[in-house]
Amino acid sequence: MGCYQASEMASSSVEVDIHISQEEVQKAYQGVESVYAQTSDGRSIRFPVRILWSFIGHDGIHGRFLIQFGKHNKFESVMRIA
Repeated sequence: MGCYQASEMASSSVEVDIHISQEEVQKAYQGVESVYAQTSDGRSIRFPVRILWSFIGHDGIHGRFLIQFGKHNKFESVMRIA
């Protein structure tokens, strides 16, 4: 689902470039629960696709996002940074 590249910003956050087409967003609404991405040092991360819903545009979800995780790698927040 989409093209994902990430680079680690700190131990509790990752920067992720996401490009998900409108068609892929529709698939997510129909049951896809997680987005997978890879950090610049090669680690894989997974996070709930629902955290991106507020960023859906007419052409899907596109941009660079900072995702912050708290204790036990639990999702805390996401913000578009570019």
